[in-house]
Amino acid sequence: MNTLLTLPENKSTVSDPPKAVTYEELGSVGLIRIDNPPVNALNQEVRNRLAEALAQATNSPRVKIVLIISGGKTFSAGADLKEFDREMTDPSLQQLQAAIEMMPVPVVAAICGLALGGGLELALACHYRLAHEDARLGLPEITLGIVPGAGGTQRLPRLIGSRPALEMIVSGTPITAAEAKSKGLVDEVAEGDLRDSAIKFCEQLVRDGSKPRPTRDLAAADSLDESMIAAVLGAHARALKSRTTQRLVIDAVKAATLPFAQGIEVEAAIAKKSLASPESLALRHIFFAERGSSKVEGVPEHATHPDIGQVAIVGAGTMGTGIAMAFADAGRSVTLIDNDETALARSKDIIRSTYASGIKRGRISQETADERIARISGSTDLSCVSAADIAIEAVFEDMDLKKRVLSQLDSVLPPQRLIATNTSTLSITELGHATAHPRRVLGLHFFVPAQASKLLEIVRGKESSPDTVATALHVAKLLRKVPVVSGDAFGFIGNRMMLDGYFREAEQLLLEGASPQQVDAALEQFGFAMGPQRVSDLGGNDVGTKVRIQLYQRESRPDPYFVLADRLTELGRLGQKTGRGFYRYEQGGRDALPDPDVDRLIEKLASQRGIVRSSIDDKEIVERCILALINVGAVVLEEGIAFRASDVDVVWTSGYGFPRHLGGPMFYADTLGIGHVAARIRHYQRRLGPYWRPAGLIEKLERENSSFGQWDRQRKAAMAKPGE
Repeated sequence: MNTLLTLPENKSTVSDPPKAVTYEELGSVGLIRIDNPPVNALNQEVRNRLAEALAQATNSPRVKIVLIISGGKTFSAGADLKEFDREMTDPSLQQLQAAIEMMPVPVVAAICGLALGGGLELALACHYRLAHEDARLGLPEITLGIVPGAGGTQRLPRLIGSRPALEMIVSGTPITAAEAKSKGLVDEVAEGDLRDSAIKFCEQLVRDGSKPRPTRDLAAADSLDESMIAAVLGAHARALKSRTTQRLVIDAVKAATLPFAQGIEVEAAIAKKSLASPESLALRHIFFAERGSSKVEGVPEHATHPDIGQVAIVGAGTMGTGIAMAFADAGRSVTLIDNDETALARSKDIIRSTYASGIKRGRISQETADERIARISGSTDLSCVSAADIAIEAVFEDMDLKKRVLSQLDSVLPPQRLIATNTSTLSITELGHATAHPRRVLGLHFFVPAQASKLLEIVRGKESSPDTVATALHVAKLLRKVPVVSGDAFGFIGNRMMLDGYFREAEQLLLEGASPQQVDAALEQFGFAMGPQRVSDLGGNDVGTKVRIQLYQRESRPDPYFVLADRLTELGRLGQKTGRGFYRYEQGGRDALPDPDVDRLIEKLASQRGIVRSSIDDKEIVERCILALINVGAVVLEEGIAFRASDVDVVWTSGYGFPRHLGGPMFYADTLGIGHVAARIRHYQRRLGPYWRPAGLIEKLERENSSFGQWDRQRKAAMAKPGE
């Protein structure tokens, strides 16, 4: 029998350390267990040992059936992504699948936890599949701009049909074991102990005389037509905005109607093309950037941290309420403190309505909602903070008010426990000096809505201790948020780039002749979910004005600097909450409608400054806003506010809506080429003035013919050298 693999001599076990895969025989069952923590990635070692185990089972006269199972809580989360950037060594996953399908005895996959990507593709090649009731199965490769390349687009349509397969691959969202059973993806759903259930399942197959059942021998039950394709793409239009990978997926799934050998060749070519695409390179950059953002200079990677069971939050407004829900969702007890009983009552109503909405949408059960609501209590007594493991201040963005609250917290909370401020722009160092223990003070900048937002910006004051930062990183992990550590300066990373770069330039374009709707539409076409003026109206124009009031007490900015937004605040045009802002809104509606009054105000403010307005095309709007964002990002890096360019990318893709498939502003700059970026900034400097001077770091990278990515790699290498 040709298995496409070299079969070693028969041995009773695969036992050479480390035991990423083990093999044993239980009666007629050849049991192969994958044990490669934490997620059973199918790296070269695992593939080698799987090949050895399959060969042993093949050579054993006792084995009538083979069972592949996990030694941990996850069947397999798929391939080792680091291998994608180098030539794959044999045996490939495709060779293993071919060997499985050609086995002389049935092969069963017993799926626990997650079977994702290559993990599911491995299971698809098995002859039978059993899943635990808690298992989730999916092909999420599209989230990395990749087309499944190990038979996923060919075997899945043969098992469940082309349209359901296209839906699974395009959505990238794992399905439950019950859904997998209903679709025909798995044969049985097991309750209780999966190993026992799987062995019994195998023994029954042997008694029934069941034969191998290669998926490759099946025919796809249907073929894709344009109406099917349109329906699937329409259902995921928002997530796929400006994306291209879905078109490659469609071409691959269509090939499932070909003979298997031809279809698998088509898939391989398409998958290879997707791996080299700018979209995939950008998405994989962000994937690794998010996983590296918690590695912070001066903070041990495995630092100890205190247990966090009880949390105190001061301020029952929008942010405090959201933060309370975030901790309750993570299973922690929360005391929400405010000196205003009305605010506490309003917060309680928001919490109940938010969870009720989650129940209505099927996201959580009533029982889960009740448990989370019960974890949150309210109080007007600040002294109850003393029992908390950490305390978070979430009052209004006012330096004096926050100092008073932090000082009070410092007096009642034991000195070894973390005190965090939820400021979005104010100096953490100055706030820390309001306490007797500034080493335990730092910023935890949550984003709205705090319970659902992905990013947590951790702001390190000049005196914040490494232990304090380590605790904050633990908080982020506890809340399942992506942490980025920032230095202490106005606006930190995200808001500094937004206020001094992106939003500043968007308003400048309005003064020069663009309309709010043109600027928003151009940037939404670029890939942002919402344009800057719509974002301002949604959050409230007064929010930015209050931030700038605090800024002007310590720093200055040359005119014009948000003169329009601040004037709208003076006029009571705060955005959606007042029905008027950059746009007007009908009663109870959220549609942003053009407002002639705003057009006239823009013209007046421009005239007062001697600005002659003229038409501006969309290309210039996008270029200026993105270049301004990149340039201020480079300043943030050279000032040490952000440690890595990849951290800037994480902040902007996770917290500010920069299109993820473009990799973040600094990665996008590398895509454009630093020389091109520098030349275009100088172009606008000649045309528009000194604001457009290229950042020093951009000029340095241009001289060195380098990039932000190379800059990151050089810094990482320097850190790794002893004594540096």
